[in-house]
Amino acid sequence: MAIGDGKSPAFKKLLEAGIQVDMEALIHQSEPSKSLMPLFLEGLLGPLLGHRSGSRKGSGLDFAELNHYQQGDDIRHVDWKLSSRKQSPYVRHFQEEKEQRFELLVDQGASMLFGSLADSKAVTAAKLAAQIGWQAIHQGDPCSCSVVSASEVHWGRSSRSLQSWLHALSDLQKNNQNINPRAEASDQLLSSSLEEMLNRRYRGRHVYIISDFMSLLVEEQKNRLTQQLEALSQHNSLRLIYIFDELERSFPEAGFLPISDGYHHAEINSSDSGLQLALQRTFSQRLQFLSLIASSLLNIKLLPFDCALQYRGELS
Repeated sequence: MAIGDGKSPAFKKLLEAGIQVDMEALIHQSEPSKSLMPLFLEGLLGPLLGHRSGSRKGSGLDFAELNHYQQGDDIRHVDWKLSSRKQSPYVRHFQEEKEQRFELLVDQGASMLFGSLADSKAVTAAKLAAQIGWQAIHQGDPCSCSVVSASEVHWGRSSRSLQSWLHALSDLQKNNQNINPRAEASDQLLSSSLEEMLNRRYRGRHVYIISDFMSLLVEEQKNRLTQQLEALSQHNSLRLIYIFDELERSFPEAGFLPISDGYHHAEINSSDSGLQLALQRTFSQRLQFLSLIASSLLNIKLLPFDCALQYRGELS
C-alpha cells in the first residue's frame, strides 16, 4: 500500500513536502538544473550534452576506459601517471562518435523515503535519474530506467524514443508513489540487479546506480558487491551515485525533533550522543566502502549527492 494515491489531499501534501514525486516534476527535469549543468559539461555525469560517442574503440577524442596494456596497443595512449602508481602499464582507450547506451538503476526502497529539509532521498534519486535520462534522449541515445523497489526489480526497456522515455518516467513515478515504509526491504536486491546485468552481458554501456546503498550495512553483501562491480566495470563505465540526507552525515543538537513514517508520529532526542554516533557511523561506513571501490577499480566514479540535489564532490 502506498502512502499516497496520487489524487488525495494527503498525496498533495506529500508532493509539497518533497516526500514523493509526480510526473510533472519528472518532465520538468528535461532541462538540467543550474547545479547539475556544470557536471554535464565537465563529463562527470557521462558523455552527455552533445558529446556523442559509441562503444567501438577508435582514434576519436572521447575517452572510453582504462585497461591493462596488451601487445598491439598504441603506446601513445599509455597513461604514464597511473602506470607509475600501479607499477603496471595502463592504456587509455577512446571511442569514436557513435551511439552510446545509458542504463539507469534507481533505488526506490523504503529507506529512500527519508528526508529532513529538502526532498526525500527517493525524490532526489528520481529527479537525478530523470535529468540524466532526458539528456541521453535529447541527443538521440537509447536509455533504460530500471527501478529497485523493496521487494523486486522493475526492469526498463532501452529505447531512444520520447514515447518510451515518458513511459519509463511513468513507471518511475508509480514505483515512487508505491513505496511502503513498512515494507521489509531485501538486502540482496541491489546485488541481484548487478548479477542480472552481468548475465545480460552488458558491454560498452554507461551504467548509473542511484541509491543510498543501505545494503552495504550488511557485511556479507560487501564482498559480493565488490566482485560484481569489478566484473561489470571491465566492459562498462559505472557511476555510483550516493544519495544521502544531510541529517545522516551531521546530526544537529536541536532538542526533540518530530519524525514520521507516514503512519506513526514520534519525537527523537537529537542531543542523544548514542543516536548521533550511530547515524554518523552508518553514513561513514557506506561512504568509505564506495570511495574504496571507486579508487581501486577502473572505470568507476563515485558521485555523492545530498537531498538538495547538490553534488558533494568533497566527500568522494
